[in-house]
Amino acid sequence: MGITWFVTWVFAFSLLKFLTGIEIHGSIPKQGAYIVVCNHVSFLDPLVVGITICREVHFLAKLPLFQLSGFFTWLMRSYHAIPVTKMQGLRTAIRLLRRGEVVVLFPEGTRSRIGEMLPFNPGVSYLAIHLGIPVIPVYVAHSDKKCISLILRINQLKVRYGTPVSPAGYTSEREDIERFAAKLKEEVLKLR
Repeated sequence: MGITWFVTWVFAFSLLKFLTGIEIHGSIPKQGAYIVVCNHVSFLDPLVVGITICREVHFLAKLPLFQLSGFFTWLMRSYHAIPVTKMQGLRTAIRLLRRGEVVVLFPEGTRSRIGEMLPFNPGVSYLAIHLGIPVIPVYVAHSDKKCISLILRINQLKVRYGTPVSPAGYTSEREDIERFAAKLKEEVLKLR
């Protein structure tokens, strides 16, 4: 873990724990390439996952997020956010995974505002199958609640890490890619 990540992690994790009393169940291995997939209901989700994962990670993020402000763009790039621009984001993710890094994806593609998890984009399963990389399901609970309710512990902020899901046995055929995407969604839902 680089010095910037380590210092930020120590400060941010302590602050998050103090303010919300966040509960963390499970973890990810300290070494090796993994794809992390998570439900997405709040702008806090990447922050919460990044802080609780205890390992330097990379995020794929929608291009419009990099156009909000110069400061926000700098901040996102400082913490390894990769803009998804046609094939470039995918190429970067492949390169990172081949180097043994962790890439975090929110396969719903956008925040769900309907109280249910949206279908998973098959791109994540294609990436896992193509590279033979295990996928770690993660579920963040209550990140969509008002900050004051998290601080007062009316709603308990929770993060649950599942066990790695292997893409072994799945092919690059469309049916298998869709089947594996559905399997990953099911594994995230089991963590609720």
